[in-house]
Amino acid sequence: MKPDYLSYSRATSVAVLGLVIQLLMGIGLLIYSVLGKDHTATSGAYAVLLGAAVWLILAIVFDQHRRERIEALEAEQLDSAQGGSVFASSGDELKVAARRLAWMHKFLVPGFSVLLAIVLLALAYWRINDASGRMTYDKAGLDQFIKPPNRGWAIAVGLGLGVVGFIFARFVSGMAKQKVWANLRGGAAYAVLASVIGLAMSAGHFTDMAGRDDVLRYLQIIIPGLAGFLGIEIFVNLLLNLYRPRKPGEVPRAAFDSPVLGFVASPDRIAKSIGGAISYQVGIDVTGTWAYKLVARTALPLLLMGAAVIWLLTCVAVVDTNERGIRVRNGTAYGALEPGLYFKLPWPFESIDRTPVTDMREVELATPAAPADVKALLWTNDHKVKETYAVLRAARAGTVPGATQANAVGGSTPSAELALIAVRVPMRYRISDVEKWERFATPSTREDLVKSMAQREVMLELARYNDEEIIGAGRAKAGEQILKRVQASFDSAEAGIEVLYAGIESVHPQKEVATEFEKIVQGKKAREELVETGRTQAIQSITRAVGSLELGNTIAKELRQLEKLTREKAEAKLIAEQTAKVEQLIISAGGEAASTLATARATRWAKHMRQRGQALAYGGRLAAFNANPTLYKAQLYFDMLKEELADSRVYIVPDNKETRVRINAEETGSGGNVFTSDAPK
Repeated sequence: MKPDYLSYSRATSVAVLGLVIQLLMGIGLLIYSVLGKDHTATSGAYAVLLGAAVWLILAIVFDQHRRERIEALEAEQLDSAQGGSVFASSGDELKVAARRLAWMHKFLVPGFSVLLAIVLLALAYWRINDASGRMTYDKAGLDQFIKPPNRGWAIAVGLGLGVVGFIFARFVSGMAKQKVWANLRGGAAYAVLASVIGLAMSAGHFTDMAGRDDVLRYLQIIIPGLAGFLGIEIFVNLLLNLYRPRKPGEVPRAAFDSPVLGFVASPDRIAKSIGGAISYQVGIDVTGTWAYKLVARTALPLLLMGAAVIWLLTCVAVVDTNERGIRVRNGTAYGALEPGLYFKLPWPFESIDRTPVTDMREVELATPAAPADVKALLWTNDHKVKETYAVLRAARAGTVPGATQANAVGGSTPSAELALIAVRVPMRYRISDVEKWERFATPSTREDLVKSMAQREVMLELARYNDEEIIGAGRAKAGEQILKRVQASFDSAEAGIEVLYAGIESVHPQKEVATEFEKIVQGKKAREELVETGRTQAIQSITRAVGSLELGNTIAKELRQLEKLTREKAEAKLIAEQTAKVEQLIISAGGEAASTLATARATRWAKHMRQRGQALAYGGRLAAFNANPTLYKAQLYFDMLKEELADSRVYIVPDNKETRVRINAEETGSGGNVFTSDAPK
């Protein structure tokens, strides 16, 4: 087609018509989105309204082309009228429209393209951030996604946009095949963008009618993502235009002309482009062969048939041996399915949700496990994980005023102080009832809800103990109770879960206070050593005393019974019998106690017999005295002399004062009468 002003005038009219249609589609979609509170429609309305600016730029550029052609025609007529004189030809300074057109293609269109790309990327960033909090679940498990309430209006508006946008885009794409109107492809791309947005909205609501809201949920991100993709594509086109060779006088391609949306508006160009690329590579006109024409003629039916076959294959589903399935038809569950092959309605009208039931799942309820590079798990080293501390009662920090033993747990009085203890509590479970599991919570919140419920039971159980009990002997008992509590919680919630294991695998205090805890442990160990030493010494003493520990316990029991009888002042007979019983046990033991008792008995018997003999001798002497006191006294006197003078030298001398006895004549004066007073002094 010859590029005359009439051609550009028609292109300007089409661009203005596209501006009006684009504005009507964008404003209509915006009105519905505001009244219907549809987040996806709002994002789509902004993108469609940005397309109106593209049509406006195209109308301005094509009108300038029209003016440039009129200016060129007037210049040619002026040159012809002046007879071709050297001074008659119009100079470049008179081509105002041409210079303005060149300025538009060099600055206006690229500048507008950059601005449009920035706005599209900003729109994508804003709407995706806003949608990210609307399509998930909060921490409480509540769905944040709100379905558009006006489904009928949404489908009607979407189908209207789809039909109007696609038909107008096809019309403009047909015109753009002419070289004069090639830049109309940019407007057709944004017209077909409105069509794609409308059809996507309708498809989302149709899918929701079948019981699945996935399409509606993710369209909140897909539509802004498409706008962001167009922004990136504009920047890529700008870079390619810088290095793309052009002939003199050739109109440059606008950067906002999207090849992707252009293919959607004119799908027949895809086959033509592929065929041209193949012909260029092999050097043969492949598009002119009968095989290519056959494929081109049957490609669309084959694609449609393939899509239909793939869609019909969704009627078949297989539940594996390690899975159980749930048949979901139009959003309603119809019971659990055992492993096997099943037939169902095609997607999206019916689906079979499969869940692995034989796989064991594990979740950490407190401090996670240390990584493999931590060789030794000590209280005083770094475990390289984020510790989760449980709040427990401190065992020895103090007691609550007025607390009694009745409200104590584990035999200890509740403490007014708290302790932070890092506890690792892994839980391993499996799905025992798929139907209950599916009804328990939404798929995205089940795992979090299971963990939260189990953590609550762990916290409640640990609150019953103090730090010494959890670190020490109470750990095993607490682990057993945690397993029971967690299973009971899941059973009451009908979660369909079987807890295989839940217990305390490791526990340690804060790293900063671990040394103080070690001192306590060392003190306990020293105390236990002393106790064991005392027990050993006691056993040795008892064994040495009575021969064996068992017999010693028996004798001690009987001794306590004897003390009781004595304390209660029982009958003498009972006390004597109990005493004899104890003595008999001691003697039969044969230890040091028996030897001591035998020695005591012998000593007592000897003393008794000696005292008895003395008593009998005294009786005989008393009888002799009574019979003849004088004789008895004399006898005692002579017996006394006998005993005293038994080893003495005795001299018998007459009673004469003149008689002298000399002993060892070495000393004179040593003799004399010892019975007289005249003896030498």
